[in-house]
Order: sequence, then C-alpha cells, then structure tokens
Amino acid sequence: MRMFWTALAILGALLVQSALTQLLPGQARVFDPFLLVLVYCALTEGETHGMLAGMAAGWVQDVHFGGTVLGFSALTKILVGFGVGMAGARFLLIGPGARALVLLVTTLADALVFQWWTAVFDVRTLDLSPLGLATRATVNAVVGVALFEFLDRRLPREGRA
Repeated sequence: MRMFWTALAILGALLVQSALTQLLPGQARVFDPFLLVLVYCALTEGETHGMLAGMAAGWVQDVHFGGTVLGFSALTKILVGFGVGMAGARFLLIGPGARALVLLVTTLADALVFQWWTAVFDVRTLDLSPLGLATRATVNAVVGVALFEFLDRRLPREGRA
C-alpha cells in the first residue's frame, strides 16, 4: 500500500512541477517537489524506501525535465534518499526544526551532488547561484515542513498511540 501512496505522491510532484514550469517558467527551479517526496518517504519508512522513492522520483524528473542525458537526478536522489533514511533511523528527526534542517541539507546535497555528477560526465547544465541555492533550500524547507506536519496529522501511522 505504501508503494501506491509513494507513486501517487510522485505523480502529484510531477503535476506541481509541470504547473510551475507552465505558470512561472523562470521560477520553476526554486521548488523541488520530488525532493520532498523522497525525504518524507526516507524519514517515515527508512533508507530502502527512501532510495526506491528517490530512484522513481529522479527518473520521472529526468524524463520530464532533464536534458540530453538521463539518470543524473535518479542517481542523486538515490544517494540522498539513502542518506536521509540512515539519518532518520539513527537520529530523532520528527520535530519541525529537525525536519527543516534535514530539508535544507538535502536540498544543498542534492544540488551539489547533481552538479558534481554532471561535471564528471562533462554534461552542461544550468548552475544555481549561491543565492538561488539558498532560496531553493529555504522554499523546500518551509513548504516541506508544512506539508510533513499536515501529512503527519492526517495519515494514521502504525505503532502510534
């Protein structure tokens, strides 16, 4: 059942990113809904589910919004999903402050690892400026924390009292 909800969340991220690309083409890179999906999956279900959600979200992102070479977003999001899942298993990352910090760090890691992969394979991509990267991390953190709090209140979890 959780794979169904993950697939539905990735579809929702695709719709949000597509709408942003159509409505605000210059500002569409400021928000990454695919990253929010993988971080939530990794925090709630662990590193394996985070990696699988990252792979699926990355491939969808590559196919619909990527350039000539596919797979960079998928590989980057697999690594980020694994890292977040491992951190979530070892640290208590359930409060809004902790989740905001996780989203800030994962946004930075996602962008830096993606840039590193493209540099290794000599693929040209648009670089984010430091201010653009900080803006993206802040927007992802604010939207993500609000979304995660909403989902935690609405979705029943197994093992909760």
